[in-house]
Amino acid sequence: MKPNASLTRWQAYLLLGGFALVLASIGSAFAFIGCWFVLPFAGAEWLVLAYCFSLAFRQSAVREVITVTDTDVLLERGIRGPEQTYRFRRAWLGVSLDGPAAGHPSRLCLKRHGRKIEIGRFLVESEREALYRELKEELTNG
Repeated sequence: MKPNASLTRWQAYLLLGGFALVLASIGSAFAFIGCWFVLPFAGAEWLVLAYCFSLAFRQSAVREVITVTDTDVLLERGIRGPEQTYRFRRAWLGVSLDGPAAGHPSRLCLKRHGRKIEIGRFLVESEREALYRELKEELTNG
């Protein structure tokens, strides 16, 4: 599973370049008329925007892989590779879909012995429900 990333890196670079041109033009115009202090703030504004884009791209690179075998269920999550790995005995694993609370989406969890691990935080409600049905069927038919 992975989050929906509607903006590609190339599109983000073009957008940041466009913002850089606009901010540099505005800052330069103000510097030309004597308000030179606007130019550094325009640069700082662009740096904050670029940092926010990098954070968004990092979050959109998260991956969760669920592997179901005859005896085990393996959950791997990470950004460039598996950073966290959870291995469960299939016979002892359950799946739960906790209903949405006020203003919060539902929570899809793998559970075992009172311990819950939330999966699919980035999925929309319909995808989360479909994954719940699929995992429930897979775990009960095994």
